[in-house]
Amino acid sequence: MSNFKSTYDPGVQVSMDDVLCLHRNENLLVGREWAVDAARDLVEQAAISSYPDATCMPLRTAIAGLHGVRAEQVFLGNGADEVLSDLFGVLHETYDCMHVLDVRFKVYDLLAERLGFRQEVLPGDAFETGHVDPTGFSGFAVVDSPNAITGRSVPTDELMRLAADENSYVIWDNVYGEYGHDSIPSPLPPNMAFVRSFSKFYGMAGLRLGYCIAGEGLIARMLAQKDVFNVNAMAQVMAMEAIRRQASFESLRDELVGNRDYLATGLEKLGFSVLPSNSVGVLATHPAHSGASIQAALLERKIAVRRFDDDRIRDHIRITVAPMDQIKHFLATLADCLKAP
Repeated sequence: MSNFKSTYDPGVQVSMDDVLCLHRNENLLVGREWAVDAARDLVEQAAISSYPDATCMPLRTAIAGLHGVRAEQVFLGNGADEVLSDLFGVLHETYDCMHVLDVRFKVYDLLAERLGFRQEVLPGDAFETGHVDPTGFSGFAVVDSPNAITGRSVPTDELMRLAADENSYVIWDNVYGEYGHDSIPSPLPPNMAFVRSFSKFYGMAGLRLGYCIAGEGLIARMLAQKDVFNVNAMAQVMAMEAIRRQASFESLRDELVGNRDYLATGLEKLGFSVLPSNSVGVLATHPAHSGASIQAALLERKIAVRRFDDDRIRDHIRITVAPMDQIKHFLATLADCLKAP
C-alpha cells in the first residue's frame, strides 16, 4: 500500500454519451472531425509499428518556431504532467522547497510529496487578489497562471520579479496561456521555464503531449534523464498538423473566450459571484447554496461540474466553457436547480 497522502482526483467519472460533461478543463469547442480526418491521413506517416522518434526534433523545431526560440530549448513530454515531473526532478537537485499559490494545480502537491519537496505558499493571497508579492523572493516557485482551478492570471511582471534573484528558479505553468493571450518572455530568463500543453488550445488531451521551454543546459539534462520513447508517434505527427492549422485554433480560441464571457454573465444574473478567468472554465459560488448541493442537483439532471474540497473553495463550482447551445442549456438547468426546494 502506498504511503503517499496526495492523490489526483479527476472529478466524477461519467459517460459523455448521456451526461453533459462540464467538469474537466478541456477545450469543448474543438470538434472531433478535424482529428479524425487528420489521424486517417497521418497514421501511415506515424508508422505505429515502429518506435517513435526519441528526440522529437521535428516537433521541437516547429514549437521553437512558434515561440521564437531554439529547438534545443524545447522539451516534450507525455502531457504537461510528465514535463513538470521531469522539471521538478532536475530542480530537486538544487532546491528542497517548492513555493506555490494558495489555490493551485493539484498535481503539484502529488509531485512534491513523491519527490520530497517541502511546500510553502507564496505571499499575496493570490486567490483573493490575483497577485503574488515577489519582494525579496529567493528560491524555487511554480505558478500556474492562468490558474488551473480559478482561471486567474498573475501579472507577468510579478512572475518576472520572482525570478529576479539569480539563485531563484521559476516555472511559469502557462498551459491555458493562449486564452489570456500570453506569450513567452523575450528574452526568457535563464532561471525560468515556460510550460505549455497541446491538451487545451489544440484540444488534444487524449494524446498526452506537453512541453516546456527553458535554458539549453537544463533541457539537455532533462533529455538525458527522460524515458526514451516518452512521446508516442501519433501524438508527434498530430501535433505537427495542429501547428499547421494554428489560425483555425486561434479562431476557436476567440469563440471560446466569447462563450466564457456569456457564461460568466449568465451566472452573475443567477446570483453567483464569478472569479475573473483567462482559462477554459469559470469558478463561481452562490451565497444561498452550497457547492455540493448545486453539483448534486446538476448531476441528477445529467450535467457534471467540478467541485473541490479545499476549505477556501469548497462552495465553488467550476464550469468548463462549452458550445453556446450547451451553455444556454446549462444556465437554464441551473436556474431550475436554484428554484427547487
